[in-house]
Amino acid sequence: YDFSNSKDVEYFLSLAQEMGLFVILRPGPYICAEWELGGLPAWLLHNSTISLRSSDPDYLVAVDKWFSVLLPKMKPLMYQNGGPIISFQVENEYGSYFTCDYNYLRHLREVMRVSLGEDVLLFTTDGNQVQELNCGTLQGLYATIDFGTTDDINASFQLQKQFEPEGPLVNSEFYVGWLDYWGLDHSIVSIKNATRMLEELLQLGANVNMYMFEGGTNFGYWNGADYNNKFRPITTSYDYNAPLSEAGDPTEKFYALRDVISKFRDIPVGPVPPPTAKFAYGSVAMTKYGPLLDFLDVLTRGQAVNSTYPLTFEQMHQYYGFMLYRTPLPQTIETPLPLLSPLNAVHDRGYVLGNGVY
Repeated sequence: YDFSNSKDVEYFLSLAQEMGLFVILRPGPYICAEWELGGLPAWLLHNSTISLRSSDPDYLVAVDKWFSVLLPKMKPLMYQNGGPIISFQVENEYGSYFTCDYNYLRHLREVMRVSLGEDVLLFTTDGNQVQELNCGTLQGLYATIDFGTTDDINASFQLQKQFEPEGPLVNSEFYVGWLDYWGLDHSIVSIKNATRMLEELLQLGANVNMYMFEGGTNFGYWNGADYNNKFRPITTSYDYNAPLSEAGDPTEKFYALRDVISKFRDIPVGPVPPPTAKFAYGSVAMTKYGPLLDFLDVLTRGQAVNSTYPLTFEQMHQYYGFMLYRTPLPQTIETPLPLLSPLNAVHDRGYVLGNGVY
């Protein structure tokens, strides 16, 4: 496990405490957040029969090993121990996943309580639908919900009260922005809707966690994808139309939401830090050296692998980057061969060349 440099989560949490922030930690193991595979490592798929996010013993072995490393690092940072962490989220919107495995949730609950102590505050978050709360909640885990600026606030909280009749109202992911998909326009959630709904939430005395307050960037290949009826990859930018921009700069939405909060809470005095300096780097000259396929000996790390059927990235132990598939075709193809099929398809972006011609 690598906790060095930008992965130093303990240092990151100490910075949050220095800034006077409390922390709601989402250790997963599945976190979504539009990260690749929801933060789960691709090597789990070496096992072709594994059932992710379930009580599958093979999956739980990996979960337990990860938590045995991560959770002891987090325990000293809990609020009870003088740290900034006030609560831990168990899984993430689990009620939206098809497995609906209560034994899995029980296992996570027990592992986290054993590692963190009986006084740890554990909670779940799910969408504002009955089925999602039915499958995503469990006794001993405080049930919260998430919804955006156009949902029915009273109906949403009435649903939460069915599962938590005595506890506080909590919108644990209040969507003041939204994510972007490749090929579609930048998502916009209007300032008017965001401020109106936030004011209504605070008037009800509800607890609100804005998602996202600052989204940042999905560096490298960490941007994930959604799949409902269609595979939709997330962009590298995770700006999210959030109150703080991808660069961390305050936006008009930030100031508008700040004004709403000031009606209910004291806000810090003094000026807001200014936007970071931006630079124009000019044009970068690109020189073409030749066709891509002429440089395979430079770009590849090993020899070609022969297979009757195309192998997946995971089968090749290549989790990111690009894969080159080659096959000879007959001179005449009477029936067109589709590149997309319901179950076995190009799940990202494919470039097709015939005899080296794109």
